[in-house]
Amino acid sequence: MMRQYFKGFTPKAFEFMRGIRENNTHEWYEAHKEEYREYVQTPMKELSAELTDGMLSVDEQFITGWRTVSRIRRDTRFSKDKTPYKSVSWLVFKRANDDWCDAPAFFFELGPERYVWGMGFYSAKPATMRHFRQMIDMDAKRFADAVSFSKPDNLLPFTLDGEKYKKVPSGMKDARFVDWYQRKTLYLVATRDNDESLYGNGFAGALLEDFFKLAPLYRFLLEASREPAV
Repeated sequence: MMRQYFKGFTPKAFEFMRGIRENNTHEWYEAHKEEYREYVQTPMKELSAELTDGMLSVDEQFITGWRTVSRIRRDTRFSKDKTPYKSVSWLVFKRANDDWCDAPAFFFELGPERYVWGMGFYSAKPATMRHFRQMIDMDAKRFADAVSFSKPDNLLPFTLDGEKYKKVPSGMKDARFVDWYQRKTLYLVATRDNDESLYGNGFAGALLEDFFKLAPLYRFLLEASREPAV
């Protein structure tokens, strides 16, 4: 099958997302599912394909193909929210891992009004974060190099996020990294209102450029997750 290249999203994608958010029923979806496939699912899969070669240069073990893109149907088995469909769509580049919450991943999410992108843990284990702090203590220069894309107190376009301990864990050797050191889990995220930058094929290159900035930190977090402290 000939590859379909990413040409950008259109306002029709956001119209569908607002529609499914306001009319989250099987009947409404069935009446509009061709709009979903044309304006949301297909461009998202094309974007994933456009990013694949670059992302494999970051980590050749990333899952690629259709498995990177979210499904529209929600898994409601363990949720109080029984609405059947998602009003957002996302793609994730991650390694195959049963314990996926404890492994770093790159993500892009498109919603009715805004989009977000970034990299980090969904929910790192305490042992992983202990090892992360140990790695900073053992080689502060390596960590400084991994976050060299940022300026002091400025991670633009990214924000460092994730739940914090009330107090900084003991043992910190470099006060420059206190905000990282205090995290129970962490991820870097950028948020922007939907705009015309999404409409052209140049969006994939801009997104990949931001992901490349985070690649050294991704490798640092990957090592922390693979060799947790006891």
